[in-house]
Amino acid sequence: MTFTSYPRALSSTEKDLLFWLLPEIIPAYKPYRDFLHNSQIIGEGRWGEGNLILNKKPSSIDLTLGMPPVIAYGECQVNDKQLSISVHEFNIDDQLEVQFSGVFPIPESPEIKNKWCYSYWKPGEVCPATSTKVKEVTIKTFSKETKYVLAISPAKKVLWLHHIHSGFNQLMPVTAFYDELLRTKHIRDANLISHPSTFFDRINDFSDAEYIQALLEYDKKASRKFDASGIVIQTEKPKKSIFHKLFGK
Repeated sequence: MTFTSYPRALSSTEKDLLFWLLPEIIPAYKPYRDFLHNSQIIGEGRWGEGNLILNKKPSSIDLTLGMPPVIAYGECQVNDKQLSISVHEFNIDDQLEVQFSGVFPIPESPEIKNKWCYSYWKPGEVCPATSTKVKEVTIKTFSKETKYVLAISPAKKVLWLHHIHSGFNQLMPVTAFYDELLRTKHIRDANLISHPSTFFDRINDFSDAEYIQALLEYDKKASRKFDASGIVIQTEKPKKSIFHKLFGK
């Protein structure tokens, strides 16, 4: 099956995969699901085949625009070939960009297996991609209510912010966040700054308070913000010595 002209409707398999990536139970995905229901593919983006631009009516595509941040990401095997799928935020022209990489066009009635994505992850669960443990940093408000959980997967080298009330998992850019974390720690090592992957080897070198401070600093500069109101940075209490425990001094 080869598509050669646009505009065209999404195929049933493309729709199924995209709606799987955007679960109905997560309110943050509703605008994207609604858009998919009422739009068509108007052409390809700057990355060519599999980089699809959707709109509700035919319109021009600005190929000079950068790819918007990822709102949802997942992978699966299609007829034993690896497929990655991403849905991006709406661009400034109110178009929706989706990316199918590895397999495109997607064949009709394919065998799809080994599906995983970040959209369904909840605190306490393993990394969806690797089934390995993730580091979790709990972020609370002044009223001691948990508002977010920062999840870090050293095996996949990715991090995301879980929104407790909505269930949305916001993928975070490693480089920008790591830069703020190093600033928080007053580290100016050029080698670390230029190699953000080193972050995942050092995730236990930072305290929860430093993670939260870095997150708040990142949010001040980020294009995609989250509600940082009411967040408190809890400093860790120093451990009492045996002498202090025995004599209270």
